[in-house]
Amino acid sequence: MTKKDVDGVFTSLIYVNQKRIIPAYETKDFRITDNGIETLLVIPAINAKVSFTGLMFSIYLPWDKFSGNTEGQCGTCDNNRTDDCRLQNGTIDSSCPDMAHQWHVADHNNSQCTPPPPEPTPIPSPDCDPHICHLIQSKVFESCHKIIPYEPFLVACIFDVCYMDDVTIGCTSLQTYADACAQAGVCIEWRNYTNGQCDFTCEKPKVYNACGPQVEPTCNAWYNFKFIQTQNEFSVMGDIQLEGCYCPPGTTLMSSSSNYCIPSCDICPLPNGEWKEANETWVSNCQDCVCDPYSLEIQCQPVACQHQPPLTCDQEGQVKVVETVDCCQKDKCECDVTRCSTSKITCPVGFETEATMGVCCPTYQCMPKDVCVFNNTEYQPGANVPGDKCKNCVCGDRVDAQSHLHIIECQPTECDTHCQQGYDHQAVPGQCCGKCVQTSCVVMLPDNTTHTIQPGSIWIPSGDKCLKFECVKIMDQFIPIEANMMERSCTCCREVSTTKKEVEMICPDGSKFNHSYIHINKCGCQRTECVTPEVTQVARSRRRRR
Repeated sequence: MTKKDVDGVFTSLIYVNQKRIIPAYETKDFRITDNGIETLLVIPAINAKVSFTGLMFSIYLPWDKFSGNTEGQCGTCDNNRTDDCRLQNGTIDSSCPDMAHQWHVADHNNSQCTPPPPEPTPIPSPDCDPHICHLIQSKVFESCHKIIPYEPFLVACIFDVCYMDDVTIGCTSLQTYADACAQAGVCIEWRNYTNGQCDFTCEKPKVYNACGPQVEPTCNAWYNFKFIQTQNEFSVMGDIQLEGCYCPPGTTLMSSSSNYCIPSCDICPLPNGEWKEANETWVSNCQDCVCDPYSLEIQCQPVACQHQPPLTCDQEGQVKVVETVDCCQKDKCECDVTRCSTSKITCPVGFETEATMGVCCPTYQCMPKDVCVFNNTEYQPGANVPGDKCKNCVCGDRVDAQSHLHIIECQPTECDTHCQQGYDHQAVPGQCCGKCVQTSCVVMLPDNTTHTIQPGSIWIPSGDKCLKFECVKIMDQFIPIEANMMERSCTCCREVSTTKKEVEMICPDGSKFNHSYIHINKCGCQRTECVTPEVTQVARSRRRRR
C-alpha cells in the first residue's frame, strides 16, 4: 500500500500479488477498503486491522489473541507501556525510532531498509508553537477522552511540532488520535477547528466528510450487496465511521472503479468506466445505441445510412474517392494535381499570363497590361510613341473597349510657316514641314527701309534716278546688285564721275565670293541733244534692238 501525489491530491495505490486492485477488495482471508484518506486492511481470522494514511501505519491487534505474542514496537501486547519498544534481545530501548531499525526484514533488494546514520539530538525550534496540539485535550475531542486517553498523543504531538521540520506534522498527530477514536466507535469532526491548517483536498468531484462509511455505496447493486449488505465476518467493521472523500450529498458513486458522482443510478455503465443515462442515445462502433430505461441495458443496432445521389467529378484534376463519414460510405470528389495540364498559353505583346485557381487546377488566360502597343513594342502611359513623322504620338490614359489596351493619341506636328522678307514657305518632299526659300532680293536703304525686288527685275529708287538695283540669282542665292551699265535717259542729269568697286559677298550657307560694280561718285546736268522725230524713231528702234 502506498500513496501518490497527483496535482496536490493523494491517490491510493494498492497491490495484491504484484497486481493493482481497486477497493473495496475482498478474499476469503482479508478485505481492503479505501476512502481517499485512509486505507484499511481487515483480517477477520485474527481480528486484526492495519490502517495506512500515507505518512503513518497503525496496527490494531486484539489483546485476547496477541497477549504475550508480540515484540518490538508494542512490546509483548500486555497493555503495559513500560515494556514497549522491545529489542530482539529482550531489552527495552528508550528510543522507539532507534528500536525500529533493529527489526528490518531481510530483503537485500530493498535499499530503503539500510539503517540511517546516527542523527544529532534534536534541538527544539526557538519559535516552537504547539498550539495546535492542545486541540487534542480540548472539547473537540471530549467525547473520546474517556475511551482513548489523549495524554500520549498530546506528548507525541508537542514533540513532533517542536522537533520535526514539517509544518503539517501537528495535523498528523491530530489525525492519529482521531483515527484511534474512530476505530473505537467515536467519530470526531476536528479539521474545521484548525483554521485551515489541516484542511484536506479531495479529488473532484468528491468532497471531504469527517464521518463517512467504510465502504461507500455505488450504483452497482451487486457491489453494494457484497461489501455493505451481506452479513459476514467483515460486517463487524460496517458500523465504523471514518473520515474520507465521498460523493457530495444528492449524488451516488457510479462504481468503485470510477470517480463519477451521478444524481441518479438509472444509468447504463460503459466498458470504459463511464455511463449513459436512461433513454440517452449515442453512436458507438458504427452502431446506434440507447440506454434502455427499463432494463438499464445498452441496446445497439447498425447505423442506418441514407441513399446518396450519384456524384460526378468532371472538373480538371478531380477524382472520385469513397470515404466513411458517420459510419456511412460516401462518394467524394478530391483533387489529384498530377492530372492537371502542365501546358501554358503564350500571350501576345501587351498581355501577360494570369493564373486563376479552379476547383483543383489553375486556369491560364491572357490579361491586358497597363500599356500601349505599337510595332510589337510596349509603351507606358505618358511615353512618346514613334511613328508618323508628321504627328506627335503618346501613350494615353484612355483604354480601348475591345483590346483593353491603352490608346495611342496623336496630334499633327505644328510647323512654323512664317518667313522673313524675301522668303516664301515651300513644302519639302518627304518632310512634315516645309522651309523658307528665298524668292526675291531685299534692299536695305540708308533710311533703314527695305524694298523687295523680284528675280530679274531692276528697281530704281524714286528719289535717286541715277541709282538702280537688279535682283540676280547667284548659286541659288538672290543678290541685289547695282547695274553694271549706265543707261542714259532724257533727263537733265547724268553721271559725271564713277568708280569701279569690289566687295566680298557672304552667302547664307557661309560661302564667299568677290563682286565688282560701278559706284557713281558725282552726277551733273548737260544740255540735251535735240533730234528730229525721224531720228528719234530710229534711235528708239535701235534702243529696242539693244
